[in-house]
Amino acid sequence: MIRFLLLLLVMAVPAAGETARVFSGEHEDFTRLVVELPQADGWTVGRTPMGYAFATDAATPPGFDLSRVWDRIPRTRLQALRSDPETGVLQLTLACPCHVFPFEYRPGMVVLDIKDGPPPPGSSFEMAFSGFVDPGLLAAAEAAPLPPNRAQSPADALPATYNWLGRPGAAAMTGAAETATLPTLRGAVSLQPLRDELLEQISRGATIGVVDMALPGPAPDVPENTAEVLPWTQIRIGEMPGMIVGENRPPEGMTAEGGVCIPDATLNLADWGQDRPAIDLLSEARSGLYGEFDRVEVEAVLQSVRLHLYLSFGAEAAQIATLAETGTASEDLRIYVSMARLIDGETDPSTPFVGMLACDGAAALWSALAQDRLPPGPQVNVAAIVRSFVALPPHLRSQLGPGLAEKLLQRGDADFARIVRDAIQRSPDSTVAEVALLDAKAELQADRNDSARDFAETSVAEGSPSVKALLALVEAHFRNAEPLSPETATALLAFQREVANGPDAPALQRGLVLALALSDQTPAAFALVEEAGLDVPDLWQVAAQRANDDDFLREAVLAPDQPPPLVKAEVALAVATRLVDHGFPDAAMAWLGPVAATDPDPARRVTAQAELLRGDARATLALLGALDAPEDHALRARALVQLGRIEPARLAYEAAGLPEEAARLLPWEADWTRLQDEGSAP
Repeated sequence: MIRFLLLLLVMAVPAAGETARVFSGEHEDFTRLVVELPQADGWTVGRTPMGYAFATDAATPPGFDLSRVWDRIPRTRLQALRSDPETGVLQLTLACPCHVFPFEYRPGMVVLDIKDGPPPPGSSFEMAFSGFVDPGLLAAAEAAPLPPNRAQSPADALPATYNWLGRPGAAAMTGAAETATLPTLRGAVSLQPLRDELLEQISRGATIGVVDMALPGPAPDVPENTAEVLPWTQIRIGEMPGMIVGENRPPEGMTAEGGVCIPDATLNLADWGQDRPAIDLLSEARSGLYGEFDRVEVEAVLQSVRLHLYLSFGAEAAQIATLAETGTASEDLRIYVSMARLIDGETDPSTPFVGMLACDGAAALWSALAQDRLPPGPQVNVAAIVRSFVALPPHLRSQLGPGLAEKLLQRGDADFARIVRDAIQRSPDSTVAEVALLDAKAELQADRNDSARDFAETSVAEGSPSVKALLALVEAHFRNAEPLSPETATALLAFQREVANGPDAPALQRGLVLALALSDQTPAAFALVEEAGLDVPDLWQVAAQRANDDDFLREAVLAPDQPPPLVKAEVALAVATRLVDHGFPDAAMAWLGPVAATDPDPARRVTAQAELLRGDARATLALLGALDAPEDHALRARALVQLGRIEPARLAYEAAGLPEEAARLLPWEADWTRLQDEGSAP
């Protein structure tokens, strides 16, 4: 009997040395630690010289399992975390001017948030940690009524682990829906329903052009799985305690500034037409606009605007919208008028899609179409933009896709631009020239100029060439410094009046100037620049590479009081090098400006050659300094000869690998013995 009572007594005492698990999570403004205690004991937090300390009120302090703490957080706020095995105190060493704000998430689970900045005024957790609880405070706490979620007696104490299935109402919640059983080691569950669902979704994706179908290859040789625990038996549903998993994006339906995104139901173009014939849609759009007493039917006007937008008739949609600019539908009409302008390729400074690039729906697409250039950073929801674009009707994909793909390429999203390109190619009314132009722009963005030239030539050859196709062809030839046929410049000249006041005018003017220069019409290119007052610094790069000597010297030799054009340093160096080669040192130095011994080596070499041509050998030697390339030694030898220093000049020629030039200097040294042995007759 006594042994039985002793056994019951031992079973009633909690096991000593139980372990408290510590989880972690990193957030933008704070680092979170979650301490899961084995029992719902009291706890205390206080200041230490290195940070903070945490301890429980248990008679036997638990140990702390810290094995997974550093898997999910860096050491930017929390530098070290240590559990004292003797006192059972969890010591937090901070790495920033932060403070700890603890709270009890539920009995037995304590959250320690390490937040940036100073603690709130009067925080009791800023008191020095003493390792024990003040008896007076403890007595006051025991006398105070406990919250409803705390145990009132040992009999009501919560269990050591939390069983969510034991909560009231859990059975009803779990029984309301059919549970999905996972396969385990004992028994098998059919995966056929899952396969059917996946096949259905993949088929829908292939129908709208999101998924490309391909036959599978041969199955790889996989060894038999002999593990006792299969991978799917370790599945965790939901987030780890203290963790929030997700991208740095605003909440769903909100813009980055906190505004409300336009819902997809307002922008669902694909459902407006429902693949009906265009003649039926136009007939419906023109009927029922006026009711009794010739009053405008607002709903009929809205429907007519939607149908015209579906048909990509932007100007007509905007005109019909003026019939009902006042009334209850004014906000929707404002949205649709902006869409009409964007469909027609116009700009809309007052578009309601401003700031909606981060939205997770069609609003992000229309916001992107309203931008001249997409900004960098995570606040552009590129996935939503491309997803909404692919959902557009095919004719709208062909119309809006090229501009969107170009913006994505400029932003550096080549993969998403490729998705847009493929969606355009799958459209029934897409052309070879249109797709080839997109490929040319993608290749130019990736600096693959040869393939870009080939795609641009294909785009120009297929059908009537467009301005953008001609400009892509000129750019590819310009980057490779390749000659261009005069027909390209003639074609661009024909478009000059058409786009004179449009957004493409600056690009057309630059392309026309470069096309003239690349087709050996350098005087015409410079005349166009002077006549129109253009600023095309790239023209000098082409002139330095391809212009004939007469045309080059006519433009490159500047007047004494004429400042050099503002060009890149490498272009100015190329012009100066060619001027030095033709014997114009003063003109070359006007392009280079002041050059010192600390400037890049190529500029020093060209300036040293110019100084030598001007007769200043000492300046040449000063600019060469310690440069030791063969060409530097040869130039140094010429400068030394000019100064009458024959022996160092001969040695410099030998260092340059020019023994014949060195031998010619032997008679000047009057070393007749050596001349007889090594030299040649003067």
